[in-house]
Amino acid sequence: MTQLIRLLISIAFLGSICLVCYAQPTPKATLPRPNECGIGQSDRLINTALPFLGEYPWTALIQYRKPDGKLEFSCGGSLINARYILTAAHCISGIPKNWKIVGVRLGEHDLSNAGPDCEDDLCADLHVDMTIDKLIVHEDHNNLPRSMWDDIALIRFDRDVTFSEYIRPICLPLDDELRTGNTTGLRVTEVGWSRTVGSRISDTKTRTELEILNRTECDTAYQQQEITLRDTQLCVSRPKLGDVCHGIAGSSLMQQVGDSLYLIGLTSFGPTGCGKKNIPDVYTKVASYVDWIESKLE
Repeated sequence: MTQLIRLLISIAFLGSICLVCYAQPTPKATLPRPNECGIGQSDRLINTALPFLGEYPWTALIQYRKPDGKLEFSCGGSLINARYILTAAHCISGIPKNWKIVGVRLGEHDLSNAGPDCEDDLCADLHVDMTIDKLIVHEDHNNLPRSMWDDIALIRFDRDVTFSEYIRPICLPLDDELRTGNTTGLRVTEVGWSRTVGSRISDTKTRTELEILNRTECDTAYQQQEITLRDTQLCVSRPKLGDVCHGIAGSSLMQQVGDSLYLIGLTSFGPTGCGKKNIPDVYTKVASYVDWIESKLE
């Protein structure tokens, strides 16, 4: 009888331990700090629109399946930790009818090459295609063409991606100084795949140096189109060259702070075509949505 009681006590004790173990919540995903993110810009100072292999390793491509079954990359994004990319909301809620988002590609450089990308004697790891677990669109985004307010969304993978030299996250402006600072006149860089003059997506990701405009210039440029902008959007001037085109929606707009690059904008909308004078591009201002982003991470 005594042995039975001892056995029952042991079982109960082990059961309580298991309950405690199962009751432990899964750690919430967090955003990396500067020493863990935003590292991926070459120190080779060459004036070129084409990034070197391995530069800007947070750039992502969103893949869609069209009604005819063909696959197409039409939007970009930025890796912000091992489980999420940040992109434009209309890349999810504003896609054509019967299109389906099927995945996210990381570590890509040249879409014309099915195998590993190479530069001289250096070859990168093969790109990684991630399966999607959840699409999270900002609740107040409405896809209205005359505003595109709150044009921001998260895509969650079904597993963590393994970081490498060619896949790493970018920093977000978490500190108050970066979130509230004046950005007018700031020189910034857009990186991602762009629309060419023929409206097709470029094979290789591109880099464009831009400047953030003040709100007066921006409002003046868009008031004739009856487009109203908010403080949660950034207006950026693009070089007035006929062959300089917009990055695809969701592409990264970045600011260098110290040794790290920060994601400060997401490509939202702009004039149709390439090289349009006096009509700036509009980006979602990431600093305005840091709290929203953190609240959605699981």
